[in-house]
Amino acid sequence: MSLKILFRGRVLLAIIIFTTITCTGIIYTSIKSLRLDREHLSLLELSKNIDLEISHSRIFLDDYFLLNDSLKKTTILNCFTKTSRYTISLDSLISEKYKGSREEYLRNSLEQVDSHVNKLQNKVAASLQNNAENFNVAILTEYRDFQLAYQELDRTIHEYILHENNEFRQRVFTLVLLTFFLLLVCIFLIYRIINSYNTIEKQQALRALEVEYKERKRIAADLHDGLGSILSSIALFIKLIEKDCTHNKENKSLIQVKELSGIALENLEATINNLNPSILNKYGLLKSLEILCDKINDTGQVYCVVNSTNPEITLDPNMELNVYRICNELINNTLKHANASKLFFDIQQIKKTVVILYRDNGIGFSPELIHTSDEEKMGLRNIINRIESFGGKYEINTGEGKGVEIKLSFTI
Repeated sequence: MSLKILFRGRVLLAIIIFTTITCTGIIYTSIKSLRLDREHLSLLELSKNIDLEISHSRIFLDDYFLLNDSLKKTTILNCFTKTSRYTISLDSLISEKYKGSREEYLRNSLEQVDSHVNKLQNKVAASLQNNAENFNVAILTEYRDFQLAYQELDRTIHEYILHENNEFRQRVFTLVLLTFFLLLVCIFLIYRIINSYNTIEKQQALRALEVEYKERKRIAADLHDGLGSILSSIALFIKLIEKDCTHNKENKSLIQVKELSGIALENLEATINNLNPSILNKYGLLKSLEILCDKINDTGQVYCVVNSTNPEITLDPNMELNVYRICNELINNTLKHANASKLFFDIQQIKKTVVILYRDNGIGFSPELIHTSDEEKMGLRNIINRIESFGGKYEINTGEGKGVEIKLSFTI
């Protein structure tokens, strides 16, 4: 399994866990809120119905006494029947849904209301049975006592609902805090995963560069000891043959062979130096770049400067070689494409960070071309790949006719 797939899988898992828990919390909160609302509405509706039926009974009883309407008897008694039914439903709801100390307060208040309803029903039924012609004091007193008991029940229900809502808000607040904490944990885990991924990727890149460095060194040594020795021997034998040869035609051919062997030796030396620059091993990074700039300055066409406040920047051989190649590539790109007259390097080491600032006064280019298939920008893409391979960062400021400024930084 590739590192990227493993990394993406872990990040996705963290996101899925957070999303699942968050959605579960939201769904739970919504369901709980709806259930509480329904229960509270049922409490209020049943209690209001009790008060409403008793009020209806009082109105119908007034009609009965004022109008002497005997048909109202049944309607009055039906009001009390409905009241009893609502009382039973309210008691069942309290017993089924609510368990705890507050249930006792609700049931006690409901029992008081039920007691006054039964007393009132008995007195009204007796009055109707005796065909009374007006209210007696006992019925009016009982209606007043019922209202007082109902007001107490209504107050108790509202206090209970308020208490339940406060408890629910506290649970929601706790859930929000837990969700926020879980979010922080997920962010921390994702950060650790990304950090681990970057560390592993950097280690793999450094190992790859180290293998490349060792392989280049080995190839350079093989070329020097093998092909280099053979070409040197050929040149030596040509010199010996040249002394013994007096024929002009043969001597001219030997001169051509001698020149070709010399060119071959020079190309071999350049290849070996490209694979493993001996100048780095001898002088170090800063001095090697200064020597390279001096060679450019000798042409008289471009002026190159290397600046550093550090006497020497200490890098491991592999990284030093890559930095040297990056700087060399920057110079080559400028000489080939920029038409610049001045090149400037500023190389600084700040604690464990190396910062390379490069500037030229050339024609510049559009930054959008960096990520295109333009062959002229291949060298710059190689530089970016190299700096990213050991965890470095880059900034490119340029534009057509504005020169180039490139800032490279990496940790050692």
